[in-house]
Amino acid sequence: MKINLYKTFIVLAFAKALLSCTSTNKVEEEIANIPLDVDLITFHKDFADANASDLQELKNEFPLFFPVRVSDSVWIAKIQGKDTIHTVLEKAVEKANFDYDKIKSQLEDVMRHVTYYFPEFQSTPIVTVISDVNYRQKVIPTSNQLIVAIDTYLGKEHELYSGINKYQRENLNIEQLPADAALAYAGLFVEPTMDRSLIGNMIYHGKLHYLQSLFSPQSAGSYIFNYSQEKYDFTVENESQMWRYFIDNELLYDTDSSLLSRFVLPAPFSKFYLEVDQQTPGGVGRYIGYRIVETFMKNNQVDLETMIQLNAEDIFKRSKYKPLQ
Repeated sequence: MKINLYKTFIVLAFAKALLSCTSTNKVEEEIANIPLDVDLITFHKDFADANASDLQELKNEFPLFFPVRVSDSVWIAKIQGKDTIHTVLEKAVEKANFDYDKIKSQLEDVMRHVTYYFPEFQSTPIVTVISDVNYRQKVIPTSNQLIVAIDTYLGKEHELYSGINKYQRENLNIEQLPADAALAYAGLFVEPTMDRSLIGNMIYHGKLHYLQSLFSPQSAGSYIFNYSQEKYDFTVENESQMWRYFIDNELLYDTDSSLLSRFVLPAPFSKFYLEVDQQTPGGVGRYIGYRIVETFMKNNQVDLETMIQLNAEDIFKRSKYKPLQ
């Protein structure tokens, strides 16, 4: 009897996995058929090729990139190669020899996914810029363009990034771009939380990462969370132990702001104050928040809009979350 029950369980589990895979494939086929052809404008090249006499035309076409408080002499110095840092960045980006057709295709795919899940979304042209390595704002979606700071994707070992902390350099790679764009778009649909509790902040970020994973399903988990592969694997393998730490120390509803820097915000590692800390990535709470939201969506028949509007307490209680390990 036990053997028969076990066989039945295996068959049902296999059937459920097969149906899930079939459903996912059908969704991806529908998304792939969404007609979309956006322009990719390499503004950084246009600027590099410009003369001082072209400045006004560039300002007319791309006013967002030329704040009125900045004198024309600053832009002319950059155009004429007198701004040493800007010139070095231009040469580094040119030497990187990016595949712009691939970049366009990948970002179009992200936009298709956003359009599928949020039909009101309007795709925009993609515009590449040199940002003086503004790695905190690598991708910025606006109402009429998707701005990509192309100088933040030269590769984590690039010499120009030597002054940046190692954990922040980890994903300054072009492979990270689709996940970055997906997270930037997710931020358009999820309002910042006013909940000061640890669980509230975890689930807020969980919502963002859940949407991000839908918008860029081809991105590996390490790219979704901006973790190195080694630290991502550690997080997945030790999910249950980290969750037990939060429960045993009664941290979930604690509003101590220091918990955000310990477990949610980007950092070299999370601070459990244990020997294993150095093996963890910063912000492991974001990963667990994602797992709670993911579990909630699997266990409840609700649409994305409903999930986004629900408060953290509802999502947590209705998720019936249990760690994988």
